[in-house]
Amino acid sequence: MKKIIVIMLLILPSILCAKKKPMAEFVEYDLDNGLHVIIYHDVNEPNVVVGTKYHVGSKNEEADRTGFAHFYEHLLFHGTKNIPQGEFENIVMNAGGYCNAYTSYDVTYYYQLLPAHEFKLGLWVESERMLHPVITEEGIDREREIVKEEKRMRYDNKVLGNAYYDMMGAMFTYETYGHNMIGSMEDLDASSIKDFDAFFKKYYVPNNACLVVAGNVDIPETKKWIDYYFKDIPKGKEVKRPTNFGTPSGKEKIIEKTEKGIKETAVALCYYAMPETHEDSYVMNVIAAILSGDNSYSYFDKDVLVDSDTIINHVSATTELWEKVGAFRIKGKLKVENQEQHLISKVEEQLERLKNEPVDDYVLQQVLNVFEVSYTDFYFHAESLADQVTNFYHFWGDASEFNNVIEHYTSITSEDIQRVAKKYFNKDNRVTIIYHPEK
Repeated sequence: MKKIIVIMLLILPSILCAKKKPMAEFVEYDLDNGLHVIIYHDVNEPNVVVGTKYHVGSKNEEADRTGFAHFYEHLLFHGTKNIPQGEFENIVMNAGGYCNAYTSYDVTYYYQLLPAHEFKLGLWVESERMLHPVITEEGIDREREIVKEEKRMRYDNKVLGNAYYDMMGAMFTYETYGHNMIGSMEDLDASSIKDFDAFFKKYYVPNNACLVVAGNVDIPETKKWIDYYFKDIPKGKEVKRPTNFGTPSGKEKIIEKTEKGIKETAVALCYYAMPETHEDSYVMNVIAAILSGDNSYSYFDKDVLVDSDTIINHVSATTELWEKVGAFRIKGKLKVENQEQHLISKVEEQLERLKNEPVDDYVLQQVLNVFEVSYTDFYFHAESLADQVTNFYHFWGDASEFNNVIEHYTSITSEDIQRVAKKYFNKDNRVTIIYHPEK
């Protein structure tokens, strides 16, 4: 009996540790020039991520000068005063790492993944990108053609390739979230090198950036080299941010389009939602998972996409939540023409179910478990964690708020789901887009 008790006492701490809320301890501070720094030491990570996230995306562009944020994602790999043109990626690769970047509506992020002992190389590369980029007419002309081809491949020549931006354009102002992140090719053609220089000087400044170093690094040593590479970069002017994003009209907007290349009628029901910083955003993400997550419990899979229905071919739900706006998009395709109302009524039945019926406890727990596991994984992947915490700094104003995400999800109740569904899933809060095949 005593032996069993001893075994249980040995096992109990591990059980408690397994359920302990994961936490990441960050070192955070600002340099005198306004650059915000986040350092995350992870002794179990053999590599280091060094990245700079600028608080500028396509929503910051002028209405007749769109595409600049994405364009700079390309331009800032060209070369610098001390890095020859075309050698940016080679320098990182020769050190055993790789580099990448992305642009969104809200931010532009550049980063390197390197062996931990090469962290100084990552810092030097990012400081060069911020202080000494070389932007030439030749480089701009070359990138214009590359971006045009990218737009053709990713959007224009792809069936329903612009559907996402149809939604955003119908819901939000063109000057902010309502235009394609890649921008207008006419705007890029009309832009001069002075326009590009002005955009860089306005947004790619230390006081509009967050530098992150995550991995197996020595914190005092890292701080010393951050100071060495970044402290003398001049502070920029205060960044003015857009405020007019667009709001629901109070009446359903219905748009019908004839689309080349599609064989089936497609429908998008787009509900105005909340920005990702709103407390209801966690609930909305869970709702999307309940509607079209795992097919063992998904409302759409079990009650809409049934074998007896010969009309509906596909239906799914996603959240599209950004820093200042949000949308909840339900997409569907039909096997039979002119049956969009059948699809819409079937979807609305499930939305009414969310409003009026509690979600089964087992289903809700299954969904919440998925979110808990997903966010726990971030703590064991420095590259993903660095991306997450820099977003939390820029959007929430606090990188450590990332540590509260799991708690936000696991505390969601069926009553929360009903409340959010009743608040947002109404026709007067919706844009409906119907795509008809070209005859």
